[in-house]
Amino acid sequence: MRLPSIRAVRRAAGMFLVGVLLSFLVTPVGAAQGASATVVRVTDFGADPTGRSDSAAAVAAALKHAKSVDGPVRVLFPHGTYQLYPEQAESRELYISNTAGADQRYRNKRIGLLIEDMKDVVIDGDGSHLQFHGLMSAFAVIRSQHVTATNFSFDYTTPKVIDATVAETGTANGRAYRILDLPPGTLYRVADNHVTWLGETSPTTGQPYWSGVDKMQYTQTHDPKTQRTWRGPRPLFENVAAVTDLGDKRIRIDYQSSTAPSDRGLVYQMRQTDRDTAGGLIWESSDVTLRGIAARYLHGFGIVGQLSENITIDGNEFRTDPATGRTTASFADFIQMSGVKGAVTITNNIFDGPHDDPINIHGTYLQVTQRLAPDTLVLSYMHNETAGFPQFHPGDQVEITDKRTMAVVPGGTATVRSVDGPSGQDHDKSLTNMTVTFDRAIPDVVTAGGFVVENTTYTPSARITGNTFRNVPTRGILVTTRRPVVIEDNVFDGMAMSSISIGADGYQWYESGPVRDVLIRRNTFLRPSSPVIFVDPTNQVLDPANPVHQGIHVEHNDFRIGNVQLVNAKSVRDITFLGNDVKRLDRDQLVAVRAENPCPAVGATTPVRASATKGPNTSSLFRFRGSSDVLIQDNKYDNGLNLRGDLEATQADQVTVDGDDIRFGQDNILPVVQAPKFRSSKPEVLRVAPDGTATAVAAGTAEVTAIVKTETGQLVSRPLTMTVGGDPASPECDRTAYVSELPFAAESNGWGPVERDTSNGENSGGDGNPLQIGGTRFDKGLGVHAASSVSVQLDGRYKRFISQVGVDDEVGNNGSVAFEVVADGKVIATTPVMTGNDPARTIDVDVTSVRELTLRVTDGGNGNSSDHADWADARLVPTD
Repeated sequence: MRLPSIRAVRRAAGMFLVGVLLSFLVTPVGAAQGASATVVRVTDFGADPTGRSDSAAAVAAALKHAKSVDGPVRVLFPHGTYQLYPEQAESRELYISNTAGADQRYRNKRIGLLIEDMKDVVIDGDGSHLQFHGLMSAFAVIRSQHVTATNFSFDYTTPKVIDATVAETGTANGRAYRILDLPPGTLYRVADNHVTWLGETSPTTGQPYWSGVDKMQYTQTHDPKTQRTWRGPRPLFENVAAVTDLGDKRIRIDYQSSTAPSDRGLVYQMRQTDRDTAGGLIWESSDVTLRGIAARYLHGFGIVGQLSENITIDGNEFRTDPATGRTTASFADFIQMSGVKGAVTITNNIFDGPHDDPINIHGTYLQVTQRLAPDTLVLSYMHNETAGFPQFHPGDQVEITDKRTMAVVPGGTATVRSVDGPSGQDHDKSLTNMTVTFDRAIPDVVTAGGFVVENTTYTPSARITGNTFRNVPTRGILVTTRRPVVIEDNVFDGMAMSSISIGADGYQWYESGPVRDVLIRRNTFLRPSSPVIFVDPTNQVLDPANPVHQGIHVEHNDFRIGNVQLVNAKSVRDITFLGNDVKRLDRDQLVAVRAENPCPAVGATTPVRASATKGPNTSSLFRFRGSSDVLIQDNKYDNGLNLRGDLEATQADQVTVDGDDIRFGQDNILPVVQAPKFRSSKPEVLRVAPDGTATAVAAGTAEVTAIVKTETGQLVSRPLTMTVGGDPASPECDRTAYVSELPFAAESNGWGPVERDTSNGENSGGDGNPLQIGGTRFDKGLGVHAASSVSVQLDGRYKRFISQVGVDDEVGNNGSVAFEVVADGKVIATTPVMTGNDPARTIDVDVTSVRELTLRVTDGGNGNSSDHADWADARLVPTD
């Protein structure tokens, strides 16, 4: 192992100092105030802790009074439940990043807890619950300093998202149908074969706060069984024939199609796309802490930090209350830090169930749209969801970036002298354009359309540690800031996109900017999507000598992966992948052990073999594009991975591999099973030699286990019970081999992976149900989806193949498939097209001397919708 470089030592020392500084920002609630804080009880102003009446006006009055108090103040919600309606809540004209942009329909925001122009204030919930109503922000911290909110939960009545669970599917009278179960608080009406979703009725106007029709504008899918959420099709209201309200929050939808849906148990989360406000706002404030809060739903967007300094979000729960029956916890993101300076600290939180990214830390690129003078530019917000608030102040530092290269223009660093643009709290001036004058002439090359400007003063350091991310349809963390970033000790479980994404986007979202020092350390990545870590700036020119990003270090993480890529990095200098453990997600089921004779006579010998139950992963683990100074060192890899990397516009001499067997431009697939060892639970009954020869010593039973050593630890098979001196005719001595227990030489499947001993289920591995055809259940077999092909090696050891085949009951009467058995390339058995109405058929065919057997399922000639097919009880009878 080589010694750490001077660069690495300096970086480590820098990160240590950042950690020390950040630790001083995490101050226990009340510690900064001491005992001298004035306590303001909201109940003294008429707030109702019983939850029977609206407390919005009383809470607003209490906060106004607290604002008038000299010195530190603690605003206390004595333990209880408080209702807050928008009609009596504070209202402000506000413009918030990544929400409604300049849309004047949403310029006025209703705010439940408004902390405005205050200092040294703690909002203490005393364990209370705040219930918000209508379309409002839970809180806003505006132009305030040293603010802490803690110790309460909050939720919304009838959120602007519909979580509809498919409780039942099938066909009736030639038409498919679904029955939807809705959470108890859901309001709707059914008329003319459409569903109108309704918000809660305003006690003031008598009208619902919001309404939407059918699938609305956006749908994502949640699977409670596999704990995954993803963006995909929106099938609930396609080709509808009839909609019926069954009562008790149940709706039946009948379709023009006769094919029963196969999505029973899934939850479709539907909403509109307008982000009218943020769930919480921190604007032009400093030293703000959110701690010990249970945020059960965030309306409109997430919590936005905007042109603020030092924000800490620690020990909170962002997830629904299970008692509500809902699964959506945020209309979009959870945490969005847009133009924040100082330190962003996000620690020990649970992020579960958003509609977009849990954490996004970025600045904003404004595009150059006009040049008024050598030192004066007109800059414009380009994305329709961001506008209306100031992006620069006199004295701020900026960088001017070429959109094609995403590199800073030579001489393109300047200081702001004056700004004429939006204020963030009125609409008297243009909400999308601002005129900015700098302290020097801007280089002549900077012209309209091709250049963007970032405020580099408002870029934070970030520490994101100890968090859990799950049920996320997008990325886990997006981060683009030039100051040090530490992402460590987090758990990312089942992200639908990259777990960590680093951008710098000058074309679509205009989220800035480059990173210079990112440490990704000691995280656990479970069931990740590909690539796990994605660095993808929008530069159109790849120049390794002038990269967008620098200093990305991925160290000592635990990756538990399927067939995915670990790192895909574009335009980075100094990127390391060091000391990580890379394990297959299915490693506990990878090895099987079989004996040629499970019941040898005393004194006899029989071969025992270890084999792979699944094939190797084929995905390349690394891809580097336009990058340099790449180091891959001292990582450990499981068996059955492809130790391959790929380079694009990256010179081979810029990549150092030390201690790893990564090969670039060619596959290097590690065998799943190599050099197995065997262990007998009772050597006095059955002894197994290193070469796999089992010797029967004395009558009795023993369990034989195969052990395969890998870089990341042992792969251990399930034990095989062998009975010395057993009756060859007894069930335990049956030498039949089930196909589901054999390694696959090759496999393909039309939807998700081939499943062993369960039905095909859905698109993820392990999500099937018990195999069932025509009401009969089977313990063993393969669950597949047309078009499918599974091959196993027989090597002449078997004489017959036997299976019950048919369409699995999980798709009802739907599906249409045909089965084929292929021996050494020759079709030896077929079935006619079978549907969900057909009983199982028996295939019993001679396979004597066959070396490779392939089991195929075709789609019956009419497409593969609902084509869930079972090779039930599929087994091989050995030769005598």
